Formats: sequence, structure tokens, C-alpha cells
Amino acid sequence: MFGFVLSFLLSPLGKALAAVLAVSVIAGGIYLYGHQRGCMSEQASFARWINQQNEDAGNAAEDWRARYRRCAERGGVFDYETGSCHE
Repeated sequence: MFGFVLSFLLSPLGKALAAVLAVSVIAGGIYLYGHQRGCMSEQASFARWINQQNEDAGNAAEDWRARYRRCAERGGVFDYETGSCHE
């Protein structure tokens, strides 16, 4: 049995099949590596987007707090619907 397998692998057809198998394994590895790198890149991009959204929300809240505080310090009435101060 082992002699048959060895003789097949040493034949031209066996060598060609081994080469095709090797190229297929290498191509599959390259594809999977690229796919993983693409997923990691997309995850990093999504994390940057979330962080930017959080920063923008924090800045908007701080801006609103400052406008409200300035209105209250001047003795005005803050209109929450329009975001303006009526003195």
C-alpha cells in the first residue's frame, strides 16, 4: 500500500497534484490573512467613528451647559426648545 502511494507521488501526475495542492493552500492562507486584516481594519475604523461621536456629544453637552450657565448668571430664562436665553 505504501509503495503504491510513494510511486504515485513520484509520478508526474502526483507531482502536479502536489503542486496544485500546495498553491491552493498558500492562496487560501493569503486570502484568510487578508480577510482577517480587513476585518481588523474595519473594526478600528468603527472604533474611531464611535470615539468621534462620543467626543462630539460631549462637546455639544458642554456647549449647552455653558450657554445655560451664562443665561442663568445674567438672570435670564433659558428656553429649552430653542436653546436661547430670554433676558
